[in-house]
Amino acid sequence: MKRKKPIKKRLNIRQWTKYVYWLFVVVLLVTAIFTRYIHLKSIQKNDSTFYNLPAGTDMLTYDNQAQEILKGRHPAPYYYGPLYSYFLSLAYLIFGHNLYIIRFIQMIFGVFTCLFIFLIAKKVFGKGVAIVSLALSVFYDMFIVHEGLILLEALATFLNTLFIFFLLKSEETRQLKYIFLSGILLALSSLCRTSILLFLPFVFIWMLVFFKRRAFSYFFIFSLTTFIFISPATIMNYLSSKKFTLVTTNGPVLLWIGNNECADGTYLTYPLPEKLQKRLSEIGDRAYIEDVIRFAKEKPKLFLNLLLKKFLLFWGRFEIANNMNYEDIKKASYIIRLPFFIGFGFIAPLSLFGMILSLKNKRCLLLFLFIFSFILSIIAIHVLGRYRISFIPAIIPFASCTLFWLYEKIRKMEYKRILLSIPLLSLCFFIIWQEDARIFYFKLKNPAGIHKDGVITDSKCILSQRNAIVLHNGEEAKKEFMIIEDISLYKEAKLSFDYMAYGEGKLIIDINEGVYSIQANIQPTQGMSFNLYNIPLPIKFLKKGKNSFVFKVEGDWVFVLPYDPIYSFKRSHQFIDGKFKKINGEFIISLNLINA
Repeated sequence: MKRKKPIKKRLNIRQWTKYVYWLFVVVLLVTAIFTRYIHLKSIQKNDSTFYNLPAGTDMLTYDNQAQEILKGRHPAPYYYGPLYSYFLSLAYLIFGHNLYIIRFIQMIFGVFTCLFIFLIAKKVFGKGVAIVSLALSVFYDMFIVHEGLILLEALATFLNTLFIFFLLKSEETRQLKYIFLSGILLALSSLCRTSILLFLPFVFIWMLVFFKRRAFSYFFIFSLTTFIFISPATIMNYLSSKKFTLVTTNGPVLLWIGNNECADGTYLTYPLPEKLQKRLSEIGDRAYIEDVIRFAKEKPKLFLNLLLKKFLLFWGRFEIANNMNYEDIKKASYIIRLPFFIGFGFIAPLSLFGMILSLKNKRCLLLFLFIFSFILSIIAIHVLGRYRISFIPAIIPFASCTLFWLYEKIRKMEYKRILLSIPLLSLCFFIIWQEDARIFYFKLKNPAGIHKDGVITDSKCILSQRNAIVLHNGEEAKKEFMIIEDISLYKEAKLSFDYMAYGEGKLIIDINEGVYSIQANIQPTQGMSFNLYNIPLPIKFLKKGKNSFVFKVEGDWVFVLPYDPIYSFKRSHQFIDGKFKKINGEFIISLNLINA
């Protein structure tokens, strides 16, 4: 008898689909590594000022604290979340004072953040939404930007993503080890930014729904683990100050900065009122909390309007800058300035629509509670672009849900459902882009800028955390004003601008291409505070129509000129590569025409 040849097993379509799916996952993760590496090399090459820790920023503070820790001097009581400084000190101990290595490690965190966003979406929504979530997280530009900064955001985002994943894992397996791991990770995240502890009571609500009778014991283990791993910071705080402080001492002042009569919803600082200064000397930081309570009681309407403004700022498309200039970082990066990288303006409206689609999905409850608690923790103080980075992993699955839903409706040719969803999807986009609509209307109505009571400016400066350009010896910036008033009605003019300056040198201002030139008597500034400078100008050197003011820096001088990144009439320029190029915004400079 002839022996039969063995029949080769062929892969069926389901197996092929499985292999192709995981091949996509691998390709996307490799892409995440590649894009981050290109970004790291390009910022190292193109922007030495940004790369080497700007003076007066939190980046330099964390770096200094890490080096002090290596010398045995701990920065307790802790004003900033201590974990990041200790993370830096450990890296410096192993690798030396190497900022490239720190950024490289953070970008590894970033790749794993993308992976765990994928795993979270897979648990909550399934494989289709998961692969879209991975793609969105790989190409989300602000992840990459913050992974390249010496700030805690990359670490905190990674930890938040991990503890959400392990909480979901605990619901799936009912194993206590995942509850324990989640508690450790929440503790570590709170040692980066304490406000994340507001999530604790919401975890209990989630456990009541999914663990029923076991919820009390599981939550006890979870919260006990969290506070045990926070306790070293609490002990260090007590030993150094003899006061009980859970993690950081900055809570009262941050609460006051975001909730007072002059607050604009962002990190706006200015000299303290005399009454508050007196109370601070009498009772300490409790005076900040008392003043916030007084403000809420005496002016409830203003207080509620401020909360609403912070909510809209939180969901607004614009990244409110702090410690860095996002535009400069993107210009310095070869990779993230490419058009296929996405930002909050794309992710957020899709996520809002995805949340509406997922309201009946019980598996989404943990994500909903995390998002709600996170928003509360931010609008309770003030809004910054970097604060909301740690919340992005929770909303990306919802954005992916929307895209996958649209794909499914197109595949099934359910075009009527898509058409019916357009009004609601448009409303979601309007909520996120409402500031753009306001800007468009304002620019259409005021093409010559803002002219009020003789003051001309092109910036409303809604966001106090302005971007800025940095001018060194020989570098220039130009601002143009459109004067529509009758010049003969005024006796003089005054130029006003905010600035920061370090070193020794001088600032020359040329008016209308050299018709008049004046040297500004600029004084060096302290820290990261902007000073206001006023300089009188003879009215005869101004004209009706376009007037140009060129700022020239000479000497060993660093001059920082802020600009409003939101309003842009294309009248502010920076001298680059032999010619003036328009910046994406307007310098915060005003021209005051004084009556005769």
